[in-house]
Amino acid sequence: MIGTAAVARRVGQLRARLEAVGDLRPSVEVDALFTELVGLCCSTPPALAQAAMAGLREEAPVLRRLCASGESELETYWAERILAAADPAAELARFPYLRNYRDLVRMELGTVMALGNGAPKRVAVLGSGALPLTGLVLAADYGAQVMHVDRDLASLALGDGVTSALGLTRNVSGVLADLEQPECAETLLAEGIGECDVVVLAALVGADGTAKREVSRRLAAMVRPDALLLARSAVLMRSLLYPEVRAEDLQDVRVELEVHPYTDVVNSVLVGRPSA
Repeated sequence: MIGTAAVARRVGQLRARLEAVGDLRPSVEVDALFTELVGLCCSTPPALAQAAMAGLREEAPVLRRLCASGESELETYWAERILAAADPAAELARFPYLRNYRDLVRMELGTVMALGNGAPKRVAVLGSGALPLTGLVLAADYGAQVMHVDRDLASLALGDGVTSALGLTRNVSGVLADLEQPECAETLLAEGIGECDVVVLAALVGADGTAKREVSRRLAAMVRPDALLLARSAVLMRSLLYPEVRAEDLQDVRVELEVHPYTDVVNSVLVGRPSA
């Protein structure tokens, strides 16, 4: 079995190669590097991953920045491919992480059910991105009405285009809003966030604990008292890919359940309700 030092060394090598590439748009090399990195972070046994993280603390911020940039490039690339395709649904089916998103959404819906709630009818996805698969899966596979929210106009426009190409505009709407700005509340309330059963907070919304606390405090004041907030997180070596969110990072939210997968699903999830 690969040892702690070998794991840490390989992660460092992958980080160095990604930095050397510079251009993180999808390519044979970039795809291979990210695939190996994600696989290593998800497949390393928990005890070994915990030990390896002791030597990877300095790598984590750099890796998370690289992964955020790579994810943005990947989503843009695939959104444009889907929009250019003669059969958008068939092109989406070729997206390499589609099954992971379906597995993640199924896991999150399971947490909603575990807390005594039924399947959500209205969902807001905050930080939806250029390829808003969480909302599209919820709309297409579970019949939910979905509000996509993103602060980047270009990403939101691509997401709206993909939604239209897949024939889901009756179920999905897009809203331009920055959760880190106080004035977003007026926009989101006008668009109906207060009617949502579930609000999904993407892992990259709020760059650190301070930002997460402010975003969650703002959300808790907007949603219904019985609404659920699902905050995506990451633990152990998965936190090299996405920031870890702790219960104390969610202000005015009473966390009721925390789930950590040990499959190839990357994200953990914290689920809570407004406490104020």
